[in-house]
Amino acid sequence: MELTYLGFILLSAMAHSFYNFLVHKSGGNRLFLLLMFVVAAIAATIVYISNYEPFVLNFKIAAIIYAASLFYILYQVFVSKSYELGEISRLYPLSVLSPVLVPVWAVLFLHERISMGLIIGIILSTAGAMIMKQKSLRNMVFSDLFTKRNLYAGAGYALTASLMYSFGSVLDKSSVGLFNLIPYLWILLSSMTLNLLIYTILFERKVFADITHINYTRLTLAGITAYISFFTFRTALQHVAVSVAVPIRTSSIIFALLLGSILLHEKITAIKLIGISTIIIGIVIIQIST
Repeated sequence: MELTYLGFILLSAMAHSFYNFLVHKSGGNRLFLLLMFVVAAIAATIVYISNYEPFVLNFKIAAIIYAASLFYILYQVFVSKSYELGEISRLYPLSVLSPVLVPVWAVLFLHERISMGLIIGIILSTAGAMIMKQKSLRNMVFSDLFTKRNLYAGAGYALTASLMYSFGSVLDKSSVGLFNLIPYLWILLSSMTLNLLIYTILFERKVFADITHINYTRLTLAGITAYISFFTFRTALQHVAVSVAVPIRTSSIIFALLLGSILLHEKITAIKLIGISTIIIGIVIIQIST
């Protein structure tokens, strides 16, 4: 792999964890999330206008992209809900488990064969997610995995976010290579912004009252960082196999752990390190086996 594409993947991982850190910093505020995507969509529009080229978008492709954007927005909503309840260093790893789920959908819906390596990877990643939600290895209480008590708060939302992202990524993969990346991202991010606006109006209209309490410097930084994360990863995917790119991008878990420790003073505990390491090993095995 060329170092340029490795750099793009690592930059995407850092950007992804950083804008999630900023969302966490806002307390998971859904208005912050909405405006962040407005900024990202504006950035995508500016880039597209600066590099304008005509493209053909038929109804089928438009429907797939819009469906992918809907699942991606549900991912963001559930992630932000989880950030209202717990630490980013504990919850973020649970929200990026989609590489565990995508092969499962391939087996169930595309009738692909499942290998022993795939089974091992799924077991390891699932075990790592469970470990992340424990106080210690000595006193594991799996009956509390989806409760809202103490360290377990927000974990259910984070895991649901991974489920939503896995659906979005399957749809995304089926359309991302059909035309140029720049207009594709413009359509995808604009659709995500529209979906989030509709969701906010229908279900969380009260958040618009927070308009005067938003940190707009942080918001702008988050939106631009989100666009960078989307752009750099998909640029790398045009030249690097998914089986190589996805495991490297899971380094975002490490960046999230460091951000939580350095900027939010969250403790890096042995249980977090063991859980994160197990998740990453499991995802790497999954990608090697698919």
